[in-house]
Amino acid sequence: MMKHIVTNRLLAIILSISMVAAFSSCDKEPVSKRPELPPLESLVMDFSDFNQQPAGMKGTTETYENFLHAYGTVLLWNVASAATIALPAAAYAHALDQEPEYLGDHIWEWSFELDLQGGSYGVVLTGTRLNNEEFSMEMVIHSSLLPEQEMKWFDGVVRYDHTHAVWNLYGEGGVKKMEAEWNKDYETEAGDLTYTYVEPDHEETGSFITYSYMPGEVFDASFTSSLSERETVIQWNTSTLKGRIRDASLFGDNDWHCWEAASNGLADMVCE
Repeated sequence: MMKHIVTNRLLAIILSISMVAAFSSCDKEPVSKRPELPPLESLVMDFSDFNQQPAGMKGTTETYENFLHAYGTVLLWNVASAATIALPAAAYAHALDQEPEYLGDHIWEWSFELDLQGGSYGVVLTGTRLNNEEFSMEMVIHSSLLPEQEMKWFDGVVRYDHTHAVWNLYGEGGVKKMEAEWNKDYETEAGDLTYTYVEPDHEETGSFITYSYMPGEVFDASFTSSLSERETVIQWNTSTLKGRIRDASLFGDNDWHCWEAASNGLADMVCE
């Protein structure tokens, strides 16, 4: 009888130890370290103030060359960057509304289906904690018709406080085409985003555009565009759209060339 009691107690102890070990080894989600996706502005540049050309007035002597030069420069970058970033940005915008699943080992996954350009795609966005300050991100997609063929759209590293992010954007065959670097100061609301073309053997490899927002300045927004044959600086006020442009290759000088506010038709004016 005593032998059975001892045996039962021993089994109970072993079972208790096993249960403790099992619960101890369980990889519970470290909620405080869950990556929060940075805003869309960390990836998508705001070209909206230069979406339309000035209409002008028939029969007037006013010209609009200064704004039109700025418009053309911004349009070039808007179209060129959209070819690389438009679809990944659309998928990322959708991910912002999703809840991630914890996979263990400080890895989270946002997984969903999305219709893009007439096709259905599976999107997987993975976030991995790197240290107390940073986490990495990676987005891969696959067609619903060919789920075994994955394509990486982007990867990058983001600070947990959302003050800095660096993204790498890829094309077909896994070729890196563009880098995006974002900075944000949440006290002043100032920030900037830079797109740099890095595609190998491309004539514009190394070219970049930087968008900066500086609250409180007369011209509180700017674009700096650097191409292989020209550099352009555009500054404007986001409330009035009054602005100026400097481009030696276009104007033959290094002076500012200004335009009126939107309320005055964005017409050329003498810089003040």
